[in-house]
Amino acid sequence: MLEVSDDFGFLAIVVPANYGTFVDRNWRFDQLIDHFRQQMAQRSLLIWGTGLEGFWKVDVRTEQSSVRGSREVSGPLRVIGGCVLVTNYESLTMVAAYDDERLPQSHEQDQVVRLPDGDYSCRIIQMFDPDQEDSAEEGGADFIVELTRAKVLPASWSEVPWFSENGA
Repeated sequence: MLEVSDDFGFLAIVVPANYGTFVDRNWRFDQLIDHFRQQMAQRSLLIWGTGLEGFWKVDVRTEQSSVRGSREVSGPLRVIGGCVLVTNYESLTMVAAYDDERLPQSHEQDQVVRLPDGDYSCRIIQMFDPDQEDSAEEGGADFIVELTRAKVLPASWSEVPWFSENGA
């Protein structure tokens, strides 16, 4: 089980070998969201809103299950370089602002998940309702991430799930 900090209400899965990092030294939020959309279209990023800020327990699995949570979403990833990284908004903004920063950052080495290269369907399940609870049951995962080899890829994301720029 991974533990990932989140001070801004976003978690993400990134393919470090294929993720375009640098945006602009003085990026604006709309530029960053556009960058995320481009990276999601290239299947190198999946980013979603958590509903709250927190320190999340993320259970990454390589098999599909029948687990149901409060909400779920599926998206495609193309793994290149043998791994994905479970990360947060803070790390994505750091590499967006500094062209010499790379993913994973030094403090994220234990958030790297090794996988064979190829196309994957990624199912993200939030195990609690952020409008009613602060986290999942004691000791349980807040998010389950299932990465399975894709026979048919889900559509690429064009928006950040569970996030509204209007705050709704």
